[in-house]
Amino acid sequence: MKALTVQQPWAWAIVHGGKDVENRTQAWTYRGALAIHAGARLSERGLRAVPDIAAAEQLVDPDMIRAEMRDQLVTGTIIGVVDLVDVHYSAGSSPDAIDCCDSWWAEASYDEHGGRTRRDVVHLVLEHPRPVPEPIACKGRLGLWTPPVEVLEQLQAVTR
Repeated sequence: MKALTVQQPWAWAIVHGGKDVENRTQAWTYRGALAIHAGARLSERGLRAVPDIAAAEQLVDPDMIRAEMRDQLVTGTIIGVVDLVDVHYSAGSSPDAIDCCDSWWAEASYDEHGGRTRRDVVHLVLEHPRPVPEPIACKGRLGLWTPPVEVLEQLQAVTR
C-alpha cells in the first residue's frame, strides 16, 4: 500500500466528503490501495472551497458540512484509505488528455500555497473511501510514499 499526504481539509473531503479526484502535477503508474495522510498544513483555499463543493455534490447545506468538518480536521495522521483507480491529465493540460472527468473536484488548474498557479494538472481518480476508526499518527512525505511497516499493519487491521 502507498500513501499520499494531502493538506486539510482536502484530505477530509477525500475520506468523508465525496472528493473523488485529487488534483496533482505528477502522473504515477501506481494503482491500488492508497492511505490518505492529513498533512500538517491547512489549506486556506480548501477551507473556503470544500464545504461548498461537498454540499453541492451531496445536495446539503454548506453549513452542515462546515460543522461536520470542524471536529474532524486532524493533522499529521492517516485518516483513511481509498482506491486509486485511474490517473490522467486534465483536459487542456496535455495533447493526450481526454475530457473524461465530470467530477465537481476535478480542476484544470489551481493556485498552490504561495500563489504559484499550476496548469499541467493530473487527476488521481479515487474510489471506495474507508475512514480509519481512529487516526493513525504518522509523519508524511512529499509525493507517493510507503508508510512504515507498523502503520501498514494497523491499516490492514482496520480497512479490510
